[in-house]
Amino acid sequence: MKYLIFLFAFAVIAPGWVDEDGRDSSIPQGTLPAGGDAITLTILNTFQVSSASQMLGLDTQDGSDQLVVMDNNDNLIRGVDMGTGNPLWTIPTPYTYTFGCCHNWPSPYGWYVNCYIANTNIYYYLTSWNVAFPNPAGTSGRGMDFQNDGNYIWETYSSGTTHGIFRIDETGSFTYYTVSEIPDQMSGLTVFPYNGNLGIFVTCYNFQDWFLYEFDGSSLTYIGSGDPGLSNFSMSYGLAYHPDTNTFFWSYKVYGTIRWIAEIEFTESALEQSTWGSLKTQF
Repeated sequence: MKYLIFLFAFAVIAPGWVDEDGRDSSIPQGTLPAGGDAITLTILNTFQVSSASQMLGLDTQDGSDQLVVMDNNDNLIRGVDMGTGNPLWTIPTPYTYTFGCCHNWPSPYGWYVNCYIANTNIYYYLTSWNVAFPNPAGTSGRGMDFQNDGNYIWETYSSGTTHGIFRIDETGSFTYYTVSEIPDQMSGLTVFPYNGNLGIFVTCYNFQDWFLYEFDGSSLTYIGSGDPGLSNFSMSYGLAYHPDTNTFFWSYKVYGTIRWIAEIEFTESALEQSTWGSLKTQF
């Protein structure tokens, strides 16, 4: 079991610690934005992964029934059956304190991971681990996903009261988008087809709500949020979308310590244009 890691803050930022799940105590919690009834999230199935002592970032295996789980406690990327959680394979990670994982598709079908303590590089695995490029999010990045049509990595970023999303190509060049609606440190992220554009769901550690953005190729638009309706929610972690089932997978905790994965269906309510907020690209 990893212990709490203490960080020394600079200037007027209050000292904080980062726990074994990557949650930074120095990041304040805000309030949920308007439009919280825009998204309906219906839980279709839930399961646990008995082989994993921790379940942070998630990803899916296109064309298969495999789900990928970041098990930071055991320093492993775990492949499991996405309906039962039964173990299938593992890949050791290149360092400890890893949250996000994603793979490029199709060939060469390698794995990218990030780190939330000390190491500020994105690593890539094909037959062995190597530094891909410096992580523009530093150690403040968490959830990751790979956009197949365009070959971009998307990554959440939270530091202090600032929340954003990075869009990174495979050379490390990036564009950054501020997401001012986010009320808390972001955890998971997944991308999926949405209205002919790209949909992006993100989660936060301390809320069960999911936040939906639409990317049109140059800018992000906030669409709204919704929650799965858990009565004993404790913590929210990773997200993944599976194109074969058109469903989402979410890792979370209930009753303080019990870790689960849920398969979730997403539907959308009609929105008034006045509830939308476009976000300009920042560099």
